[in-house]
Parts: sequence; C-alpha cells; structure tokens
Amino acid sequence: MIEGLFISASGMLPKAMQQEAIANNLANSEVPGFKKDNLFMREMREAMKRQSGDYPEWRINRFEGAWTDHDQAELRRTGDVFDMAITGKGFFALQTPNGIQYTRNGNFAKDNLGQLVNQLGYPVLDQAGAPITIPDNFQAPIIDGAGVIRVRDELFGEDTMLGELQIVDFPEIYDKNAAAQTPYQTPLKKSKDGLFIPHAATPQVPADGYEISQGFLEESNVEPVIEMVKMIDTFRSYEAEQRAIQVQDSTLERAVNDLGRVS
Repeated sequence: MIEGLFISASGMLPKAMQQEAIANNLANSEVPGFKKDNLFMREMREAMKRQSGDYPEWRINRFEGAWTDHDQAELRRTGDVFDMAITGKGFFALQTPNGIQYTRNGNFAKDNLGQLVNQLGYPVLDQAGAPITIPDNFQAPIIDGAGVIRVRDELFGEDTMLGELQIVDFPEIYDKNAAAQTPYQTPLKKSKDGLFIPHAATPQVPADGYEISQGFLEESNVEPVIEMVKMIDTFRSYEAEQRAIQVQDSTLERAVNDLGRVS
C-alpha cells in the first residue's frame, strides 16, 4: 500500500512542473520573440526498465530537464521604424549589466542618448560589439534585410551608414539529438528578463541566411489553444493521481483503525 503512495506521488511531481511550464508559456504568449519551453521526462528510460524486467525507479521524480523550442513564429507588422524581426536563424545581441545576452524580440527604441535600445534600456550591438547611435538630426533610420542601418539626408539625398546589426547564431540549439542527450546543460538558458544566455561551452557563429524586416515584430511561437489543451490534460492527470492517493490513504486509515481493532 505504501508503495502505491510512492507511485502516485512520483506521477504528480513532473505534472506539477509541466503545469508551471505551460502557465509560463501562456503568460508570455503575447511577448514578441518569446520561445516556448517544454520538459524532458524519463518515461522512455522507465519503459525500457519494465520491458527488461528491471524494477522502475518510481520513487524518484521523473523530471529530466527543460528545453526551449526555437521554431520560427509569424511576423506582425507594426510600422514602427525601430521594430525589427529576424526571418531565419539568429539572435540580436544586447549589452546588459551581466554581459552580452541575446534575444529574438526586436521591439527597440531610441533612448535619450540616441542609442538603439530594447525595452529594458539595454543597447543593441553592432558587428564590432559597440552600441548603435542614431544622430539627433535623424529620427527614422533605414534598415535593410542584411541589418545595415543607414540614415538619409533628405536635402542632399545622401545615405550615411551608421553600422550593421550583430546577428549571432548557436547551431547547437537546432540539434534535437544533442539536446535530448544533455537536458541539464542547455546551450541557451533564459534570464529573468527573458533574454538568452549561452553556456560557456556553446559555440557561437555569425548568423547566415537571415533577413531583417523593419517595421515588423516576430510573434511568440506559443499557440494558446494547444497550451490550454495541454494544461487541462495535465491537470486532469494530476487530479487522478491525487484521487488515487486519497483512496489509498482512506484504505490505510481503515486498515489501522478498523482491521487492527481487537474486539
């Protein structure tokens, strides 16, 4: 009977973590460039043990680790000259107080120093790793598909190049086999600000084959309807395990108080 409690409890723990991940995905479904999170479970390992006649480790949490789905999301037109979206692979580089971090959220603006910054005020970096500054006498930069930023002198019809966006890629995040083998050491982890921080051993390369769209933002790749269905399914599964524990607890209570009574 006690074994049954362990089995039910071991099923509840990963479902609680999965519920948290789904809730976080739904909370960020409207955040530009957000990438949804999923969980690794050790179900395959446990199934292999059962087939071989070995005893599955029901007493431990079957949560194995988390991974981020970096699939491309749809672009939404905003018309803002400072908004940018990446089509293809790659990340914008930002200078933060904790070092360089990366994002797919191209919701940028011009601050009071004339620098191109994200919504948290972190400067966007160019190919040389320096902040991009837009002169005060130019309000609307021109950004081409390669990420080259120019400003135009309407009086003389001349363009001045200000810099080129630094777009960095991490090839390891697209290798699903490598990701499945290293759930505890993800190539990129999310900071509390929602930015991506690469692991020290994660290789970085200049992005290739991308296109920058000015006046657009990449949507979140979360599909709310699917996440809601997953949330309901996870909750019902958690609830079933909870009821199983209640039934076993009631049975144990009767065994102790009734069957063990000496008349």
